[in-house]
Amino acid sequence: MQGDVPIIAAAKRCVSLRMDMIRTSMVVALLLATAVTANGETGSVMRIDHSFTLIDYDPGIEDSTDHQASRWALVIGAEGYAIAMDKESPSTMIPLARITSEDLLDSDYHPGGNTALAVGKNGTALRYSVADHSLEPAASQQNLGFDTVQAVSWNANGEWAYLGTAEGSLFRMRSTSDGSAEVIPIPGTEGSAINAIDCLPDPFVCVVVSQDQGVGVIDRDHRLTWAGASGKPWSDVICRSGGAPVCVGVSMERYLAEVTFEGGIPVVQQKQLVGIVGTPRSLGLNAAEEVLVISNPAEIFEHRPSDGGTYTWLTKEDVDAQSFGISGSTITCHWDGDDGDQWIVTRDGTVALLVPLEEGSATGIARLVTLLALGAMGMMALGIWSTRSRGAV
Repeated sequence: MQGDVPIIAAAKRCVSLRMDMIRTSMVVALLLATAVTANGETGSVMRIDHSFTLIDYDPGIEDSTDHQASRWALVIGAEGYAIAMDKESPSTMIPLARITSEDLLDSDYHPGGNTALAVGKNGTALRYSVADHSLEPAASQQNLGFDTVQAVSWNANGEWAYLGTAEGSLFRMRSTSDGSAEVIPIPGTEGSAINAIDCLPDPFVCVVVSQDQGVGVIDRDHRLTWAGASGKPWSDVICRSGGAPVCVGVSMERYLAEVTFEGGIPVVQQKQLVGIVGTPRSLGLNAAEEVLVISNPAEIFEHRPSDGGTYTWLTKEDVDAQSFGISGSTITCHWDGDDGDQWIVTRDGTVALLVPLEEGSATGIARLVTLLALGAMGMMALGIWSTRSRGAV
């Protein structure tokens, strides 16, 4: 019997090893099955409800701006094209008098909600008035150096508007009592194109993103300081004041830059997006004040600064399947509708309503590789598969 003990022990070890192998195989099979199921889902939590076209030719839509206090969204485009669209029913629209033939590239409502600025090529700056839907010059083209003005944002109290150009100039501008404008250059851009600007009320700063210099911060004394993330072509930035203040920039190289303010000091963290089909180009906010990342060809992701996650929102697969004239187009405008709806406008002038999918009818899949840039230090986190259904936190 004693001679049989090693044999029995070896047999038990063999059975145990075999059971471990079976359990491991079952876990792997389960993970593979889950991955296949996840990959088989489209991931959209929104769908296209309907669409219509603005006009019978391509208006080259570049941007829109809206304000909570105003019924009207200002939509601008090529060769001075500008219309005011009812935010709740965009088929109701007012064509604005075309007072320039220059392309209009960016716009922003004054914090008061009664006027907006639209800027564009050759030093163009126009003022839109909600009261009578008029457009008029807001500054002379000479004062802006006849540059291509492609970024504009009012600071939080509406005293100054900041304007950035493709040639690398940065200005602050305000109206004067005689109806003209005071325009003052801001040094320190190093000649890098200013691609976008957005502002926060607290801290009282504006954040700029550039072609080469990275992310910069304009303080209350109008001084520009570069905060980091240089070397990538940042194309847009959006700031969210609700909760902890944060600004998010996007690069066409599929990076996000989160700018937070710890003790008033800006801290920039970069996050790389992987597994997306198109090229991220612009940003916005939805009704929940989460950041929308808009990609070309048409695709939208939702980025949540609170947890750092980026989730599918409207996938290219669903855009292609649903069509409605959006497939293959570039989304250049969007604003909130009712009950979580979202209106979008494409460069070629297609307007579409996005509505939430019914509870439980879709699951979003986000694959995110995150690179945290902490000054001279950095750390790489693994890509994580996450699932999202509408209403999840």
